[in-house]
Amino acid sequence: MEIADLPDRETKGERTRRRIMAEARTMIDEMGIETISQDAVAKRVGITQSALRHHFPTRESMFDAIFDHSFRGFYRSAEQVLLEPDRQPRARLMTLCDLHVGYAMHESDRLALQSFAHYLYNPDLLARQSSWYHWIAGHYAALLGAIRPDLDEASRAGRALAILTMSIGAWVTLGRSRPQWPALPGQTSRAALLAAIEQLIDQ
Repeated sequence: MEIADLPDRETKGERTRRRIMAEARTMIDEMGIETISQDAVAKRVGITQSALRHHFPTRESMFDAIFDHSFRGFYRSAEQVLLEPDRQPRARLMTLCDLHVGYAMHESDRLALQSFAHYLYNPDLLARQSSWYHWIAGHYAALLGAIRPDLDEASRAGRALAILTMSIGAWVTLGRSRPQWPALPGQTSRAALLAAIEQLIDQ
């Protein structure tokens, strides 16, 4: 996912902010968050520390912006699926799950896992992350209700939570920096996880 969707007319300040975030994000992926300083990012971007601090007064504010932007980007992708017209509930639910699992497999799992840890120490970001989890799980539950009207509310909520947990777990087991599972090479592991999610729908 790109750091920003570029507007038609980007100001110099917006362009600099985008470059800072892009380079810092790359550095996080390459070296880990603990090794990164504002000075190192400024040098990589080719600006002064004072110029960087104009956009991000503290190291933490820079990381907050990067992680929050990544999270909101996936939120927008999921929202687009939910707003697509004429798609049946089962197809919509599986498209959401495939989107989430695919994102975990192809985007930076290093960035994602470090963002999860970072959120734990930032109450505002943690609250937004938790709100998103409840939002997507609520949609999972509603779609399950449309697919399986025989399920009661608790069953729908429980299965929605399980689906969300399986999708998030793909960051740990199927992320792009992880070695492939010997018995499930290539996209087979993705298909196996999605098949398990379908079993949760049907059982």
